Amino acid sequence: RMSSKGKSRDGDRQDEDSILSKVATVYRFALRTNPILVRSVTNGALASLGNIVSQCITPHSSTGKIVWRNVAAFGAFNALISGPFNYYAQHLTNAVIPRSASNAIFKRLALDRLVVYPPYLLAFFFVVALLEGSSVEEAKRRVQLMYWITLKANLQFFTVAQLINIKFVPQKNALLYGNLLVLLWNIYLATRR
Repeated sequence: RMSSKGKSRDGDRQDEDSILSKVATVYRFALRTNPILVRSVTNGALASLGNIVSQCITPHSSTGKIVWRNVAAFGAFNALISGPFNYYAQHLTNAVIPRSASNAIFKRLALDRLVVYPPYLLAFFFVVALLEGSSVEEAKRRVQLMYWITLKANLQFFTVAQLINIKFVPQKNALLYGNLLVLLWNIYLATRR
């Protein structure tokens, strides 16, 4: 079929596919050449977006408006801490448990879920609370209130997600898959607070 501009809809779809393909190629190239920077920017942007979406779902109780300081806190933590942390955690996992190791999938999953992530989540709640303007005592209370329930939810959600990532997602697409999951998780985290 032809559109009103004389271009076929199939041609439009091919242009869109071509643009998406080019964006993915540029992203993968940037990831290879500047992996920490790309992860940091991506994590910060997705965390900020997740926080905005969560505030639209469950508005701030006193104002009903988006609290930009919270968006900035989520974005800053994820850009400055989460991006580099996840990069080095993945490299540590690859070094400690090579993909060719016996039962590598389950060992890698256990390392990620039971050793790497719990202290990260603790730091997340504490540091983000401080960045949002909470006192040290308030940040400790937030950790006490949120840590265990969120860790359990994370173990349920991300264990399955990581198993899928490790087993089925091609290495070149693993970060993109992970970023989608991170966006969903950040929405969940922001709504829990």
